[in-house]
Amino acid sequence: MEALQLQLAPLIRLATVMLTVAMLWSGREFFIPLALAALFAFLLKPVVSFFNHKLHFPRTVAVILVTLLSFSVLGSLVWGLGVQLHELAKDLPGYRTTMHQRMVSLRQVGEGGVLEKLQSLVQEISNAPKTPEEELFGAPKDEAPVFIEKSTNQLQESAMTVVSYLADSLGMAAIVIVFVIFMLLRQNDVRNRVIQLVGYSRLTTTTRALDEAASRVSRYLLMQTLINSVYGLLLALGFWAIGLPYMILWGALAALFRFVPYIGPWIAAILPLALSLAVFDGWTQPLMVLTLITSLELLTNMILEPLLYGQSAGVSDLSLLVAIVFWTWIWGPVGLLLATPLTVCLVVFSKYIPELRHIEILMGEKSEVQPALLVYQRLLVGDIEEAEQLHREMVRDIGQEKTIDLLLLPAAVHARREMLAGKLSKEEVSEILETLSSLSGDALEESPPPPAAGGHLVLCRSLDASADAIALRWLARNVAPGQVQWESIPQSALVSEVIAQVNELKPEVVCISAMPPGVSSTAQLLCKRLRHRFPELKILLARWGAAQAERSVDTGATWVVTTAEAARERLEDALHVQESSPKAS
Repeated sequence: MEALQLQLAPLIRLATVMLTVAMLWSGREFFIPLALAALFAFLLKPVVSFFNHKLHFPRTVAVILVTLLSFSVLGSLVWGLGVQLHELAKDLPGYRTTMHQRMVSLRQVGEGGVLEKLQSLVQEISNAPKTPEEELFGAPKDEAPVFIEKSTNQLQESAMTVVSYLADSLGMAAIVIVFVIFMLLRQNDVRNRVIQLVGYSRLTTTTRALDEAASRVSRYLLMQTLINSVYGLLLALGFWAIGLPYMILWGALAALFRFVPYIGPWIAAILPLALSLAVFDGWTQPLMVLTLITSLELLTNMILEPLLYGQSAGVSDLSLLVAIVFWTWIWGPVGLLLATPLTVCLVVFSKYIPELRHIEILMGEKSEVQPALLVYQRLLVGDIEEAEQLHREMVRDIGQEKTIDLLLLPAAVHARREMLAGKLSKEEVSEILETLSSLSGDALEESPPPPAAGGHLVLCRSLDASADAIALRWLARNVAPGQVQWESIPQSALVSEVIAQVNELKPEVVCISAMPPGVSSTAQLLCKRLRHRFPELKILLARWGAAQAERSVDTGATWVVTTAEAARERLEDALHVQESSPKAS
């Protein structure tokens, strides 16, 4: 039964997504007013709070006053835009002469070039000799013109269509206003009901999700409205200075379209630029219009948005573009405006709901993939250049020592784990480990100085030379350079041979390097045999990249470390040498 449920789980998720999309599309007449009301409620919430808490207005009075003032200003703006659009429609035929002159000038530019050659080619084809059939039967006669008599009720039908559209728009506006008022008045009641519906066991998660969604969307909408208003005002003033008519219309449209990220401002720039080509005779004013739009866009993106907003919406740019296309397809122009706040809410809630975790992964602003897995994945496909770039960036940010512990060693552990699971061959793992080992020494341009006579002796026994070399190579260069002599025991040496080497060389520290997974029992056996034979010997067991170190009592070692930083500190303490941490960074 459980196996069947696991097999059906992807199909159930797909069916749920398809059903949700179908509901949003078929019920758009119901959902659009609710979404618009929620949008305005998020936008007006900070203003209502200011009137309520700072100016000490009663909440009911503050809500009604702010809502009516906001929609009155919005309605006046829409009415003014409608008047200017009507005037523009009446004046467009008057610009026909200018557009004709513009086309003539463009045609003159193309004389003698590719355009003229293409035109002559088309003319030659159209003037080709007649076919034998046409010469025999003659050219087809022109058909008698067909006259279509216009209906006498056409004007009445058009008027009814306009009245019906206005009635629908006013009805939706009234519904949105009522919903906004009640959403702002019953905000706490709605919040309490949602918490009760979700359950008190998830009180913390629900509270954080609601608070983050409300604060992020409210701040985004308020700051974006302020920025867009400043942008539209500056654009209208610039158009007025240039002499472009209907500057209020273009400023308002530019402010409105800037709610659509990335592509909205340039869509709004097409109409005034086209009008400038029709209004002005020369090319100076159209170029000034284009320069003004580009300059204001750069000013807004580089100065106003970082200064007033300071943070993004929390959604990746590619995901936001996909969301814009989706919501526009579902709800049309209204979905185009609602795409960003709806997507932000969806990403915030998916952050706190485990079942929706995949949405945050796909649409969140930042990818949470561990750098070690990225390096391993790049080396797996042979992209050494990107792996080196990730390594250089991390070394620059946190230093070489921490980069080895957080990047190279975990990547090597993952490669060994995949090999033991049978997913990688030994040759592939050896190539990956060799590259990781070379990266561990990239930041060290100079060779370490030769050890002085009578220096400290460290004897190393590696259970996997290619993997352990990542950390051992770095330790040999950074633990008291010139004061420590490093000797290695062959990987094939038996335990008895290791004991004989220790007895002969008498090192101050024996370092047993054993990168997980595996080899734990072998390393512990070697440590215990050495401890039994040399009770006073200092033994360092290095389990590079392990999630948790074993206890020293269980292994027989003096110290058990999992990072290069801890190994360096233990060796410096044991050998009584000066710390070399400056080189480690």
